[in-house]
Amino acid sequence: MPTTRPAPHSLALHSPGTVSVTVEPARPRHPRPALAGLVAPFLAAALLALLAIGAQPAAVQAQSPFSAVAYVNDAAITRYEVGQRARFLEFIGAGQGDLREEALERLIEDELHRQEARRLGLRVGNDDITAGMTEFASRGELTLEEMNDRLREAGIDIDTFRNFIHAGVLWRELVNGIYGPEIRITDADIDRALSLAAVMPVTEYQISELFLPDQPEFAEDIARVTPQILAITSVEVFADAARQISASPSGEEGGRIDRWIPEGELSPEVNAAFSRARVGQVVGPIEFPGAIAFFQLRAQRNTRDVAAGQVEYEFRRVGLPGGQSDTNRARFAEISARVDGCADLGALVGQVAPELPAGAVSTITRARRDLDAATAAELGRLNPGGLSANLTQSGEMVVLMLCNRRVIADPSPSRAQVRERLFNQALERQAEVYISQLRAEAEIRRP
Repeated sequence: MPTTRPAPHSLALHSPGTVSVTVEPARPRHPRPALAGLVAPFLAAALLALLAIGAQPAAVQAQSPFSAVAYVNDAAITRYEVGQRARFLEFIGAGQGDLREEALERLIEDELHRQEARRLGLRVGNDDITAGMTEFASRGELTLEEMNDRLREAGIDIDTFRNFIHAGVLWRELVNGIYGPEIRITDADIDRALSLAAVMPVTEYQISELFLPDQPEFAEDIARVTPQILAITSVEVFADAARQISASPSGEEGGRIDRWIPEGELSPEVNAAFSRARVGQVVGPIEFPGAIAFFQLRAQRNTRDVAAGQVEYEFRRVGLPGGQSDTNRARFAEISARVDGCADLGALVGQVAPELPAGAVSTITRARRDLDAATAAELGRLNPGGLSANLTQSGEMVVLMLCNRRVIADPSPSRAQVRERLFNQALERQAEVYISQLRAEAEIRRP
C-alpha cells in the first residue's frame, strides 16, 4: 500500500462517506453519603481558590472566546470552538478525561482533513452533510429536528454539529477515494476470516467496580486514597471499600457484578488493563466523564460459547429531563425502592414524575450490537430486574431496567459482509497512517 501523500490528480471518488462515533459509558451517580460527607472540609479551600481567582488581573480572567488556542498551518482554532466541541462530546457521551484537550485534538485533525481536501480539490455537498447529520441523529432514535432542538437546549451551536459531520464525511471520502482502489480483498482473506471467527475464543471477566466523583472538591482526598485502593488484593476488602464510598448503584452490593462479562462489553481502557492484570488485582484510576473508576479482576476465562454480538436485551428506558440533578437522583432512589419488575415500571414512573407524557417509558428489544456503546455497557453489567441511572444522554438522566437477556440465533456472516468488513478495516489502517503523516508535516503550535 502506498504511504506517501497523494498528488492532487490521483484522487478518485467512490462510495458515499459515513461517520461513526464510539459512546463510552457515562458518569455514575453522585457520591453516596459516606463520600458526600467529605465535601465540608474542602469548602474553605474552594473559597480560597475562588478568592485567588478574583484577585488575578482582569486580562487573565477576561479571555476572549474567539482568541486562538492553536494554529494548524496558520489556520486558527478558537477558544469558542474548543468549548463547543467539548460540550458536544459530553452531550453524545464520547470522550474521556480532559474533554477540552480531547476536543482540541479532534479539531486539529478536522482542520488537517479540510486542508488536505482543499489541496486535492475535494468537496462534499450540503445534501451529503445533511444526510450524515440525519443518520447520526437516528442512532439516538431522533429526527434531525429533534436532535437540533436538544443541542440548542444544551447550549450547543448547530454549526458545531454540522462541522463535526462535515469533517467525518469529508475524511471518509478522501481516504476511500485515495486508497479504496488499492485495497484488494481476496477469497483466501475471506476464508481465513471466517475460519478465525469460528475458533477465536472470547475472554470473559468477573469484576467488581468502584466509582468516585471527578470533582475538584474531592481531588485531594481521592489522590490520598488511590494508593490504598490499588494496594487491595482481597475481594472482601474491595467490597467493603465499595460499600463505603462508591458512587455507583452497585456499591450497595460491594461493587460486585455477578455475571461473566465478555471483553467486548468493557471499554478499551479497562480491557487493556485487565489483559495485564492478575486475579485479585485492582486496576485504575480510569477516567470517565465526571467519574474516576477502579475495577477489581475477580476471575477470568476463555470461552467459545457465546459471542457478545449474539446477546439480545429486553429492557425499559425512560429519560428524566434535568440530567443528574438532585431531584432526579431522589426520583431514581424512590423508583429503586418501590419497583417490583419491568411490568410496573411505567405506572411507577408516572407517579414519581407526573409531568412526563404517557408512554414515556419505552419497551425495547434489541441485539447488543445494535445498541450504542454506553447503553450496551450499562445493560451488560445489570442482572434481570436491575436498574441503572448512570447515563446522561441529550441532557436527560437515562433510567434503564433490564427485563431479560437471551441468546439469539446469529448465523455466520455472508462472504459479502466479511469482504466489506475486511475492506473497512484495511481502510481504517490507511487512514491512521495518512493522518499521522499530515500531523508530522504540519506546523501545529499553541500560543
